[in-house]
Amino acid sequence: MRPAALPFLMLLAACDGWVESPRPPPPIPAPEGSVAQGAAARRAALAPPGPPVDEALLREGAELFRVFCAPCHGPSGAGDGVVTRHGHPPIPPLPRDALQSMAALQSNLAGAHPVEGRLDPRQRWAVSRFVERLP
Repeated sequence: MRPAALPFLMLLAACDGWVESPRPPPPIPAPEGSVAQGAAARRAALAPPGPPVDEALLREGAELFRVFCAPCHGPSGAGDGVVTRHGHPPIPPLPRDALQSMAALQSNLAGAHPVEGRLDPRQRWAVSRFVERLP
């Protein structure tokens, strides 16, 4: 037997007897009436009036809007983003009032919105405060 075949045979012998591990059981559903950990703090962070409005918050909102919102909603929030020029159905204009904007953001992000789960409460407020100041 050739010396190079010995390591191959040893590896082949080591593979004998492998058994596929069983699948874990499905997760147990949460008890009725339970609340996700951190849900109360998240609701409080999303409640008006939100964080204080300053230049840092508005800069953050402008950057987040440019990245996450403008492709669909357009640079002025009028619903004329680049995606509408490529076959996407018309998008309604964004509300200019921060509380309405925040409410719209919450309801839109609760469904199948593309940025679902990507913006924390402060970032949502930053976008809403920026949208409030769009021309």
